[in-house]
Amino acid sequence: MNAKRPFSPALWDQTPAAVQDYIAALEARVGVWESTVQRLEAVVQHLTEHVQQNSRNSSRPPSSDPPQVPGTPLRRQPRGRRPGGQPGHEGHTRGLVPVEAVDVVCPVKPERCHHCQPPLQGEDPQPQR
Repeated sequence: MNAKRPFSPALWDQTPAAVQDYIAALEARVGVWESTVQRLEAVVQHLTEHVQQNSRNSSRPPSSDPPQVPGTPLRRQPRGRRPGGQPGHEGHTRGLVPVEAVDVVCPVKPERCHHCQPPLQGEDPQPQR
């Protein structure tokens, strides 16, 4: 094989024949090794891509993730609002069905006032529904 060598032809001519034969044998083996090295590099690349897969970047289930894969992403920063309806938002509630359209009415009477806790007595002429 006449590959470009890192030394001059004059230096090659000064090299002993046994060393020239050894270098030529090594150069011949490199040709065979190049294809093997390319195949091994392709296998390494494939395996590296496979190892880097987890449930976030493939169709694998989360239970197949290795322990070092981070869990849920960090939560968003709070924006200062409380959850639920915001002040000034008009509520949407379901209206009450008229008493005439109801089959059964179950009266529920509290035993104590929920503000000051004394026992309640008597009947309310205008009970809340």
